[in-house]
Amino acid sequence: MDGRFTIKDRHGNDLFFGNGDVVWFPQFDEIDDYRQQLKNIRQLELREDDVILAAYPRSGSHWHNQILHMLMENTAEYVGSLNDDLMDWKPPESLIPPGKPRVLVTYLRFEHLPKQVLEKKVKVVYSYRNPKDSWVSYFNCARDISAFRPYTGTWPHFYDLMMDIGYWYGDWFDHVLSWEKAATENPDLVFLSCYELMKKDPVGQIGKMDKFLGLNRGRQTCEKIAEACQFSKLKASVAKQGEAAEVWKKGADALYRKGEIGDWKNWFTMAQNEQFDAVFQKRMAESKLPFIFQ
Repeated sequence: MDGRFTIKDRHGNDLFFGNGDVVWFPQFDEIDDYRQQLKNIRQLELREDDVILAAYPRSGSHWHNQILHMLMENTAEYVGSLNDDLMDWKPPESLIPPGKPRVLVTYLRFEHLPKQVLEKKVKVVYSYRNPKDSWVSYFNCARDISAFRPYTGTWPHFYDLMMDIGYWYGDWFDHVLSWEKAATENPDLVFLSCYELMKKDPVGQIGKMDKFLGLNRGRQTCEKIAEACQFSKLKASVAKQGEAAEVWKKGADALYRKGEIGDWKNWFTMAQNEQFDAVFQKRMAESKLPFIFQ
């Protein structure tokens, strides 16, 4: 297949990518040509009532996807499997469910989204999370997701990889900063949703998202959605329905692992934490995004 390649990290672990030139995808089975897939996404026909949900991997996209679907469909019922929403790996014709609102999920940067986002003023929600917890979750995902050639290194190896070049979808710092820039330049189109603020004040944050989307569901509906989308309830729903079990290693936590703020303390060594903090302060010096690490 075109565009698949393997490189090694500094510790000799194999890294499997789909080469979209400016984007390093996971090796999706559905894609033969990753460069063409990126072009297809840019040319994707959007509907004016579409909503795009973007994130760096393991930053709350599955959780936000449920919330957005509930808001758009005006329900507090669990929506079910949302794998067909991921436009990064689906052909355009499979992204058009008849008669239902669409939340199209991506891990791409703003400049790689469909051109019609700007032309049709399609709303975009970007979920971001403190990078320490995000990286720990990403390591567990990369290690346990059997469908995309799992990462075989240890946590210290993965930490070095994330500090060096990042993993699927590239460098975390570049990704988040690019989206902050997009939100600054397009405040009416891009809503930045902080994972930790959603955890601490779900009703308030869902209410802000509701207002941004112009749905006006009201506080009572937002309260019901916040209750339905508690992390433990979503994890139980996934386990009950056995969603995407074939994608993960047996016994893995799959889509929802812990969802905690501060789990990184169980993984980062003191040396890693000090090194990370120094790099974070330097690379995020101009950022105005709030980050909550505990």
